[in-house]
Amino acid sequence: MNCNKFLMISVLLGELCSAQNYFELSNVSQNFNVVVNVEACFENKCSGKTTVDLYDKNTMKKYQTFFSNDFYLDLNENQKPKFDSLKNSVVFDDFNFDGAEDIAIRNGNSKYENPFYEVYLNDAAKQQLILNDELTNLVRSNSGMFKADAERRRIVTYLKEGCCWNLTSEYIFVPERELLKVLEFEEDTRDPEKVKTVKREFIDYKWFAKTTIYPRERYFKENENTERN
Repeated sequence: MNCNKFLMISVLLGELCSAQNYFELSNVSQNFNVVVNVEACFENKCSGKTTVDLYDKNTMKKYQTFFSNDFYLDLNENQKPKFDSLKNSVVFDDFNFDGAEDIAIRNGNSKYENPFYEVYLNDAAKQQLILNDELTNLVRSNSGMFKADAERRRIVTYLKEGCCWNLTSEYIFVPERELLKVLEFEEDTRDPEKVKTVKREFIDYKWFAKTTIYPRERYFKENENTERN
C-alpha cells in the first residue's frame, strides 16, 4: 500500500502506519473506510489474527473495531490486496433489507472447507454493527457466503456435496421471528442417465414438494439455453 497516503489519514485518525501488514480498504463500502491489520504476510498473501477497523467516511472518526482469528487476503504484484479477494474477505451489503449497510468478515473456513464469515447487522438504535448468530450459522452450515437478493428480499444459500448434488435454499425475514425458510431446490445429477430435481415450497404455512426426473442430456441442454437467454 501507499504508506505515505495511509500515514496522512492515520494522523487524522490517531493511528500509526508501522508495517506493511496494514491495509486501507477504501472502495468496499459506501459509508466506511476500512483498515485491516493482519498478523502475517508472506509473498502474495496475508492471513492469521486480524483487526478490522471501520472509519466513518464523513467524519473520519473510528466507528467500530472487529476481530478475526483467521482472516485471509490475496495480494497482487504491488503487495496490495487483490480487489476480488478484498470483496471476499470484508463483505458489505444490506443483508436484512432494512436500508442500512451490514458487514460480513471472513474468519476461517466452514466445516465444508468453504470461507466462513461472521455476519454483523446494523443496529440503528445502538449505532453499532451487532453479531447476528442466525445469519452466521447459516454461513457455517452451507457452502460459503449466502446471497442477499434485494429485489426479492430473500437470503439465498447454496450447499454442495461432492460433484453431483446441490441444494439451493431461500429465506425471508419475518418480523419478531428472524429467518423463515420458504423454498428448497434440490438437484441430483449422480445418475449417469437422468437428473432428479425436488422443489419444495412453503405456502400458506404448509410445505409442498414436486419431484421431476429428466433425461440427463435434455436437462443440461435446457439449462444451457436458459443461461444463455
